[in-house]
Amino acid sequence: MSPSPPVRQTFAYASRVDGVEPLWADVAYLANGHRKPLLVVMHGYGGGRDAVARDLDELASRGVVALAPDCRGRGESAGSWDSGGLDVHDILDAVGAALARYPAEIDADNLNLVGYSGGGGHAIACAVRFPEVFRTLVSFFGIADYGAWHRSGGRPDCNEWMEFALGGPPDRLPDVYESRNAIPAAANARCSRLHFFWDEEETMCPPALVEAWIEEYHRAGLGPAAVHVSRCGDVRRWIHNYRTGNPDLSAADDLFLPDVLATPTRVAALPEQGRLVVPGFVVTRTFSVWIGDGQRGRVTVEYDRRGAMPGVRVVANPRGYAVRVGPGVDLAAR
Repeated sequence: MSPSPPVRQTFAYASRVDGVEPLWADVAYLANGHRKPLLVVMHGYGGGRDAVARDLDELASRGVVALAPDCRGRGESAGSWDSGGLDVHDILDAVGAALARYPAEIDADNLNLVGYSGGGGHAIACAVRFPEVFRTLVSFFGIADYGAWHRSGGRPDCNEWMEFALGGPPDRLPDVYESRNAIPAAANARCSRLHFFWDEEETMCPPALVEAWIEEYHRAGLGPAAVHVSRCGDVRRWIHNYRTGNPDLSAADDLFLPDVLATPTRVAALPEQGRLVVPGFVVTRTFSVWIGDGQRGRVTVEYDRRGAMPGVRVVANPRGYAVRVGPGVDLAAR
């Protein structure tokens, strides 16, 4: 008897930050009565969740609950897309909504994310903005710094979308693009296993930006990160596309899924004391730090969670941004 195909469903949810709704997501899973890892699958810069429909079926058949949200202003989701701003927090809200809807299917201690291009940028952003949420993060030809990506000219069409979404280019809005540069915050990503994929002939999202992020990550004494670079003559090439356009990308599952499917041995947690770089906003299990509405700026904070209430103080804020400290994330509370 052949195995049953994955269950496919669609649901709507709302932003916890500003109430934008409906935001839409697709989910696929094998209804086998076992809690499974959650794997968020993020579409690219100009796409929507329909572009990763094949991913959902293939990944769900491998034993995960596969979740594909539409970013705000993309696909069928409401709101205005903001190119690496609150659309990143929409991912966290999609995870919370999925946990509430499928408590018998999802292992809440095993949350993971994979993304392509702009979605690969989301994976990097989630690593630094939600350092205690995702166990494994996988970035295919991702974007570590939107300002540098704009200046690279790798995708002139995306530069036009970026300027429309953000109000202009980096030289006019340095504080807006500052919050969309994950490189200075790479040391935040100390709780996740990381995989990076690209091809040596990649030009649309220059690998040098991810390499700069990885260098900063290693400078903080973290690692190793798994870097998978395909080269001319290789049997499999990680050429920039979705797996519908480049079937080789399906073979990458064998490289990162073992980390996703591994049984968690501990809950990911930051040290009780430490320092975080905040690009726009950072959300931990016990506190969050926001620069204004989260859409601009970067600051550095030190925190101490040894007491009954976490202590957080700003230690670097050269541009004098307004900073507020709020509650952490309780993904189970909806």
